[in-house]
Parts: sequence; C-alpha cells; structure tokens
Amino acid sequence: MLDISYLSDDNNEHPSFIIKDSEFKLFDPAFTELKNQTGVYIDPYGKCRIYPSHQKILISLLSKNNESRVIDFISFLKKAIQLDEVLFADGD
Repeated sequence: MLDISYLSDDNNEHPSFIIKDSEFKLFDPAFTELKNQTGVYIDPYGKCRIYPSHQKILISLLSKNNESRVIDFISFLKKAIQLDEVLFADGD
C-alpha cells in the first residue's frame, strides 16, 4: 500500500490518496517515467516527496488513462498543485 498525503498536514486535516498493491500497476508506468525524467521514483515500499513540478509531470503522463482510480489521483494532484503542496509518499 502507498499512502500519499500533504507533507504539511501534521493534523490529518487534508485527505490522503491510498494506492493499494493491486492498483499499483495502473500507476507504475507513470512513476517509472517520472523517475526517468527527474530521478524521483514513487516506490510502493519506500518514501519520497513529490513536488508540484513532479505532480504536473504525473498529470501529463496519466492524462490518457481513463481508469477511475487514475482520474481520482489526477484530481488529487490538481488540488495539491492549487494549494502549492508538497506530497509525501509513504509505502509499506
């Protein structure tokens, strides 16, 4: 499971986005391409920060995917960008 939340959210006031292990295959091609472009890899077992510039790249990479979970994630990313939030990905 991969939990993506706002880095600044110390009080759990903002929603997080959970990617289950079974869903990871929907996102992995975009995460791998993000790594190729920036060196940042969103790992289902590690931790990383996802800056707004990375979020914009992910939106671009995922925009052609019509799966509902991907569309939900894109919405989550767009909201984070509007708030200029750094996201924290925490895998287990």
